[in-house]
Amino acid sequence: MNFERILHFIDQSRHNVLPGNKAHRIMMALEVRKQIFKDVAYEGAPRNSAILALIYPDQAQQARMVFILRKTYNGHHSGQISFPGGKQEVFDSDLIATALRETEEEIGIHQELIHIVRNLSPVFIPISNFKVQPYLAVANQPLNFIKDPTEVEQILSLDVEQILYNDLIDIRHTYFGKTYNLKAFKIENIKIWGATAMILSEIVCLLRGDKLYD
Repeated sequence: MNFERILHFIDQSRHNVLPGNKAHRIMMALEVRKQIFKDVAYEGAPRNSAILALIYPDQAQQARMVFILRKTYNGHHSGQISFPGGKQEVFDSDLIATALRETEEEIGIHQELIHIVRNLSPVFIPISNFKVQPYLAVANQPLNFIKDPTEVEQILSLDVEQILYNDLIDIRHTYFGKTYNLKAFKIENIKIWGATAMILSEIVCLLRGDKLYD
């Protein structure tokens, strides 16, 4: 999809009401999330974090969206596909500052190149007790990524048209010893599920302006 066309979609959706939970439930049914919540032993209030869903043009002026494959480590989100972002630090002025800082740290894109379009609906991740605030953002030029070797295994640039117009797939995933049926995106042979897919589902609903996958 041409980058100018996706900018038109974004402009049209700028003031639309967010689909929120309706879009999230497409990827993870409410009863699944309720069951996961029951199995989690929370430690204190949720920790705030923020991510960027960043759309930009490649050299051919086709719209792309950037994701990261996280490093394998001893933690809940080891080896997962996610948006660039992370937890809020005390020196961050707000969650937008968190999203921009983490994006620069993880994929090397300076915040001066990024325009925040709007906030999206927050997502609570029970497995790690994070409340994630997503932001839809654009960069108006091709980007040169520099990955953080300590946190990022690979930077992934995916075709926005395939994200918007691609059938979902069925997967099975295990949380706390229980296996659930979930939906996932499969873009360029990359599977995106969980909280990242929930955020992506809202973006697709917002930009397409229809009842997604009904």
